Amino acid sequence: MSESQLLPFNFGGIAESKHSDVDAARILVWPIPYEGTVSYGRGTADGPRAIIEASRNMELYDEEMNESIYRRGIHTLPPLKVLPEPQEMMEQIEEEAQRLLRTGKFLVTLGGEHSISGPIIRALGQLERDLSVLQIDAHADLRESYDGTPHSHTSIMARVVEVCPVVQVGIRSISENEAKRLAATPTTIFWARDIIGRTDWCT
Repeated sequence: MSESQLLPFNFGGIAESKHSDVDAARILVWPIPYEGTVSYGRGTADGPRAIIEASRNMELYDEEMNESIYRRGIHTLPPLKVLPEPQEMMEQIEEEAQRLLRTGKFLVTLGGEHSISGPIIRALGQLERDLSVLQIDAHADLRESYDGTPHSHTSIMARVVEVCPVVQVGIRSISENEAKRLAATPTTIFWARDIIGRTDWCT
């Protein structure tokens, strides 16, 4: 059996409790195994567990910083309970995100589908006045709603622009309705077709 398989099941496989206990940690890793609005393939709910599993096989030393970052304290929270209704799920995420952010610790969230980002950004927007979001994605996700809910994964950026400005990078696919809304939407798009093979756009 590999040594990594004997490590605790937390982010990084941190064995020393003084570096993984919640009170001492400066970083919180929060798994949200949600895939309530997926419209193509399933499996995103398995993402948090797979990421934590893989992290137990990575090096915890950062050669650029010349430091083992885990010694700053990384605590892995229990997975958030999944609720069946998207509205209820988003409300639960936002409420818990507010509580976690008020601790002053650095919050890292593992999904799950990317609709979970909306309520976390909304919670952060209540604490940070000068907030903006960088999205790297093939899809704009600016639909007002999809499949009967405004909390769909295809509507995530429509929810985010209600909170703060957005920069979207790599977009290659957008619906007609999304395109019509762009002029009134606080977003800057770097289209995939315009930046592929170039580096001058990001300087």
